[in-house]
Amino acid sequence: MIQLPPRLSAVARHVPAGQTFADIGTDHAYLPAHLVAAGHVPRAVAGDILPGPLAAARATVDAAGLADRIDLRLGPGLSVLAPGEAACVAVCGMGGPLIARILEEGPLAGVRRLVLQPMGGEAPLRRWLAANGWKLVAEEIVEDGGRLYPVLVAEPGEMALSRAEEEVGPLLLRQGGPLVRRHVAEKLAMARRALEGAQRSDRPAARARAAELAGLVRLLAEAAQRLGEAPGGGHPGASAETIGHV
Repeated sequence: MIQLPPRLSAVARHVPAGQTFADIGTDHAYLPAHLVAAGHVPRAVAGDILPGPLAAARATVDAAGLADRIDLRLGPGLSVLAPGEAACVAVCGMGGPLIARILEEGPLAGVRRLVLQPMGGEAPLRRWLAANGWKLVAEEIVEDGGRLYPVLVAEPGEMALSRAEEEVGPLLLRQGGPLVRRHVAEKLAMARRALEGAQRSDRPAARARAAELAGLVRLLAEAAQRLGEAPGGGHPGASAETIGHV
């Protein structure tokens, strides 16, 4: 059995059993190989835009004896899939805006669940989901190697988000907990550093950016205070590090 790091284990937990799965930007194909070898999914498609990572994926799949159940495909984004081919799609290890662009380019026909693990830039990704008929059904913060990673799970549905919910996550704000508080604190510290840098510049674009960042700092500071004041660091009844249904 292929052992996954905590970040990918969290993604795997949200993949529905018994349905064809696709991993876009698969790199070494650890995630699909783990799911297929465990019998969690019957087959998988592993796609990557670069030949090098796809060769690494092929080595993983061949070593696990799964070549007959994992299709390796070279190509950009979801273009490696036929419409309706996969019920669940994962896109992991990329910036939120890039993940949103991959989803925008599609095809998403027949996809009933998205499991997304952005490396920053979650707000534009959440905005894209809300604007394109996807609703967050679970959110999770995972610690892996000392770093925090968000995992977003979406299914077709309506969703409206406030600015705070775009930045932090509607379900994470309800959930609270130590990792969520730390996640918000890290985002706040990053926004403050960016604001300090923008305030040192005399360029008009920097002044406009400073005003935008000042608003973000206020928003995140309010979210941090809200999470710190709630019982247990979140809303009553929400004590786990993940919320939503699988």
